[in-house]
Amino acid sequence: MSASKLKSRQLVWIIIFALAVTTFQSVHIIEASTSNAAAAGWQVQMMASGKKETYSTWGTSSRLSKFASPGTTAFPTATETSTGATSRTTIGSGEGVYAAFFRQTGITKVAFVDTSTTSLDPTAHTNYLIFDLVESSGSESFYAILKRLDNYMSTATSFSNNDTVWGSASVLNHTAGTNGYSGTLSASGGSGFKTSTGGSKVAATPSKFAVWGINRDSDNDQQTLVAYSGDLNVGKADSWRVDDPLETFWSYWGGDMHSSTQVQRIGANYVQTTPGVPTGASWASDVYLLAYSTPNDVATTTNQPTTSSTPTKSSATNLSVVVSAEGKVTFYANNKYIPGCRSVPTSSLIATCRWKPASHGAVTIKAVLTPTQSNYLQSTSPSLTTNVERRTIKR
Repeated sequence: MSASKLKSRQLVWIIIFALAVTTFQSVHIIEASTSNAAAAGWQVQMMASGKKETYSTWGTSSRLSKFASPGTTAFPTATETSTGATSRTTIGSGEGVYAAFFRQTGITKVAFVDTSTTSLDPTAHTNYLIFDLVESSGSESFYAILKRLDNYMSTATSFSNNDTVWGSASVLNHTAGTNGYSGTLSASGGSGFKTSTGGSKVAATPSKFAVWGINRDSDNDQQTLVAYSGDLNVGKADSWRVDDPLETFWSYWGGDMHSSTQVQRIGANYVQTTPGVPTGASWASDVYLLAYSTPNDVATTTNQPTTSSTPTKSSATNLSVVVSAEGKVTFYANNKYIPGCRSVPTSSLIATCRWKPASHGAVTIKAVLTPTQSNYLQSTSPSLTTNVERRTIKR
């Protein structure tokens, strides 16, 4: 074989290989669109097992780092990794803060639930409390808000024991006084979640929630991520702190605020309240704190339908379509849904049904996907125009 013919043949094979690679690369692999799981729907913020630990032992507690070390100088540098929160995402994953504590933003509701089910729907639990927040957490997670407020306190002019500041309801800032709350109770279930009866207080269903509340009664106390009754003006005396904060069902961290804003904060070596249920409350089991963000809408794709064979009048052929999210697909012929091809469940992102055309001629086929997940958007395929042939009758 001459050198010129050999080079020509090699060139042909190179071109064939290049075309094969190009064809493979042009194949569109469809995968379900993903959403930021920690920013959509109900997510677990943290879980604490029963009663509060005595605050005097908190600095050396084995549980400290699991909760992001509130009340120590390690709190401002806590991460998903350092707390072990990365592996805690669903109910039953253990005690401590969860991934959503660092990730979830746009929070508009919070809930406290028991362990009667692993559902993220608060109302599925025997005991639950749901609070509607007065504003969204915006671009910040609960950890980010607490960290920002803590950093502000570290350098701000002291507002400890000051009954004139932070008098508005707020999620993003401290909140105090008669209007001291971040959210109000909108729904509850069961009879187990009641406030502490310490100090001869009457057990009550918590009516308010605060991200960082300041009680103006006496010389001022503070609590974070707290569910409580009454208000933050009068009624709690100097006892909205330590192991049994009055009129409280659950809180994350707290303590006095009577002398130094710079020292009496969550990111300093200062703590008088640890995560969990007050020692004077009747509830003694695990409690999960959940938060809700409106799920982001996710676009979906429905490809052009295909047929398994040439459509023929009164003969069955398969209609198939590839989609980007699981759900149900309805096939249409000339804008009328095809009998037997309505709400066909997908399997591995494919929907298939049997179509037996009733007449011959040109037909336009399309498919519409209705995703299973509520925040996934419906999508319609490009139309397939095909010709249905006449049935051949053999005599």
